[in-house]
Amino acid sequence: MDGFICIDKPVGPSSFSAAQAVRKSLKIKKAGHAGTLDPMASGLLVVALGRCTRLLEHLSLEPKIYEFSVTFGRSTDTLDAEGNVIAESSVIPSSERLAGVLKNFMGAIEQTPPQYSAIKINGTPAYKLARKGVDMEMKSRSITIYDLAMCGYDISEKRADFTVSCSSGTYVRSLAADIVKAADVNAEGFVNKLRRTRTGRFDLSMAVDYQHLSDSINYIIDAGAAFDDPQKVVIDDAQKAEISKGRKIVINSTNPVVGKGGPESILIAFDGAGSLTAVLKRVDGDKYHPEKVFL
Repeated sequence: MDGFICIDKPVGPSSFSAAQAVRKSLKIKKAGHAGTLDPMASGLLVVALGRCTRLLEHLSLEPKIYEFSVTFGRSTDTLDAEGNVIAESSVIPSSERLAGVLKNFMGAIEQTPPQYSAIKINGTPAYKLARKGVDMEMKSRSITIYDLAMCGYDISEKRADFTVSCSSGTYVRSLAADIVKAADVNAEGFVNKLRRTRTGRFDLSMAVDYQHLSDSINYIIDAGAAFDDPQKVVIDDAQKAEISKGRKIVINSTNPVVGKGGPESILIAFDGAGSLTAVLKRVDGDKYHPEKVFL
């Protein structure tokens, strides 16, 4: 069984365990997830099935859209509700001040990831080193915030709600901590709710509820529907025969490229019947080498 499936992951399970739950439900050998969600986060998780696990690295996962809530008054070492409290403050930024600083985070920015993250430091995940109390420096990285808005504010609950559309590699926990400090340097806050609603062309309307994984078979998305049109190409029987022998083929304007974007450096090839055939990589001009073959 090949394809992709979207699930609405609840708070609690890891992304790995959620993918394995799908695998067991469908009684298949392989399943892998795209775009990790922390256990404390809920929402959209895209899972690849069977041979499509080999396509995960080519899947477009931007933009990612999240809803998140920040609780003011204290901060934690993990920047979320699961961590240990490391600072407290009675300062609560006003809604006007919070809304006013959001523009500073739009576009391409530098962000320092949290120590409690899966980023590897000399081959070891940072969160494992953090749990051991190892002192480490997290290097900043470039990310892009496409849209950011405050959608709720409750002073009695000491809480503000936000939505963000961002690039892969963005840590919402770090973004939330930076927003709090930008609003008032004396304020403290942490993420107490995080939910992903969209990633790339996938959204929650396509997802099966985690409590009803027995219905997963009805939510499978075939490989052709999982990729944007410019990423795909239809090949003829002669080209398919060449691919089966590991030979390069020519992709040019005479090929029935799906969509208007034209050939890219990586193309997902399908035969005339719509069956997944190969991942093609441009090697020279209009010549493409079969990097992965599914025949």
